[in-house]
Amino acid sequence: MRLALASLLAVFVNQPSYAFDFKGIVLGQPATVAQVEEKLGIRCGAGIDSIQVCNGGVTIAQERATVNLVINDQGVVRRINLSLSPESFDVVAPLLIEKFGAPTATTKGELQNRMGAKFEQTTHLWKDDQENHVLYSRYAGTVDKSFLSFTTKEDRGLLANLRGNRRSDL
Repeated sequence: MRLALASLLAVFVNQPSYAFDFKGIVLGQPATVAQVEEKLGIRCGAGIDSIQVCNGGVTIAQERATVNLVINDQGVVRRINLSLSPESFDVVAPLLIEKFGAPTATTKGELQNRMGAKFEQTTHLWKDDQENHVLYSRYAGTVDKSFLSFTTKEDRGLLANLRGNRRSDL
């Protein structure tokens, strides 16, 4: 009995326990507009359905970025999206790995632009036990944008619902 209890306790103690945060603003945790504005130096305003939307210029690892942060109607941070240059990836990615540990998954591939130039794509994904995700892609949408996204399960669900039924749009 003791051995079984000790084994069970060891499993829970060794589970990763992340707090996905950006400059002290923790994903999935309460934050006020004042805290976000003070810590990030950006401005917030009222969005639809009593949410707060915060946007502005920030730095991450001394690299310039723009941020979009959403606080839900209960005052919980549900999204932190950063757009930065793909050249920042080699600086920021190792620091994220140092901060959050090894990614849950890493994918690599190749992108090609209209002129035929090829670019090596890398995407890292971290997940925690509350189903929060951090996703960092060297290229996102274009070869001149990199994307770092902190999202809650709630936020990903809302975005999926906004897209609607794709089968009905064929």
